[in-house]
Amino acid sequence: MCWPPRARGCPLKIRTNRDSLVTLESVAITDIILNMFIFFFTSFSLVYTFNPSRESRIQVKLPQADVTTPAVQAEPVVVTIDASNRIYLGTKLTTLAGLTSGVEAALGGDATTNVIVRSDRSVIFDRVIQVLDAVKKSGAQRLSLAVEEKGSPPGHK
Repeated sequence: MCWPPRARGCPLKIRTNRDSLVTLESVAITDIILNMFIFFFTSFSLVYTFNPSRESRIQVKLPQADVTTPAVQAEPVVVTIDASNRIYLGTKLTTLAGLTSGVEAALGGDATTNVIVRSDRSVIFDRVIQVLDAVKKSGAQRLSLAVEEKGSPPGHK
C-alpha cells in the first residue's frame, strides 16, 4: 500500500459501490405494467379481429340477374281490441267465436298476408292471448302486434 494514495507509482484505488438499483418494488411494478400491456394488446387485437363493420368491408362481385319488382303487398288484416274488451275485425265489431272465420275470409286464401293485432294497453293479457290464438287458428302465417314508439305522443300512430 502506498501512502499518500496519490503518490507517483501508487495506483489509484477505485471504490466500487455495489448497491443495486433494482429493488423488489420496481420489479413488481414492471411486472404489473408488462401484464397490463399484454392484456390491452390482446383485447384490442380481438376487438379489431371480430369487428362486424370490418367484416362487412369484404369485397364480393355478385352475379348479375334480371331483377323484378316485388309483388304488391296486400293490405294487412287489422284486429283491434278496445279498452272495453270488444274485438273489431277491420272496423266491424265481431266476437271471439266469429274471429277465426272472419280472419279466414279477410285473408282470402293468402296465408302470407300480414295480420296486425292492436290492443289497448288496459286490456287484460289473457284476452290478447285468446285473440292471438283465434287468429292463428285461421291459418295466418304472419302475425304482428302493434306498439307505439317510445317517446311518441300518446295516441300517435
